[in-house]
Amino acid sequence: MNLKEVFADIYKSIIANKSFLVLLVITDFMFLILHTLYVHNMIDGNPYCSLELDLGYSEFYQYMKEFWIFILFLFIAQKKKYLIYLVWALFFFYLLLDDSLAFHENYGKYLKDYFEIQPRFNLRPQDFGEILVSFSVGFVFLILFIFSYLKIDLEGKKITKNVFVLVLLLVFFGIFIDLLHIAIPYHSNRFTLVEDGGEMFVMSLILCYVFYLNKEVIIK
Repeated sequence: MNLKEVFADIYKSIIANKSFLVLLVITDFMFLILHTLYVHNMIDGNPYCSLELDLGYSEFYQYMKEFWIFILFLFIAQKKKYLIYLVWALFFFYLLLDDSLAFHENYGKYLKDYFEIQPRFNLRPQDFGEILVSFSVGFVFLILFIFSYLKIDLEGKKITKNVFVLVLLLVFFGIFIDLLHIAIPYHSNRFTLVEDGGEMFVMSLILCYVFYLNKEVIIK
């Protein structure tokens, strides 16, 4: 995989839709500022302003982006007739369900109890259970991606590589930084801003890129 070409394609999508991305990123920053004001008691104690609260304001904004990406990939799948676009759609639909219904948290708790996982490295048994769930689901999707990747054209392979790199960035913030946040019990608010802010910004990039695919590549 040529990362230089991948980032060049992503940058091209940003330039083509820079107004859309600016709107998304400004909204992302608005939620970061709202969280900071809430943490420092500079606004009334509305917990829905927090980035860490499930079903909070910023969470719903993230759900909307995941839903839009899901719909856009469905539209691409209908136009291009390749299975891999449907797999991408299902992947982001899973992310939507996982974020809104706490799949990996709930099943992680079950696995923690079932395997009697013990804490280590400052991580809770629950954290190891969640990792098992995330990696198991990720493995299933990886098999689907490999199978469908072999049956697409060169354009589809390029698109898949680009989205895959963006998803790796999402995993970096959503899993690695999240675990680091738990393992290092200091500067909690800074970790929250980096973790959740990073996830929001990367999801905005993905939405902008997939929107670009519909507008400039697929429907032309």
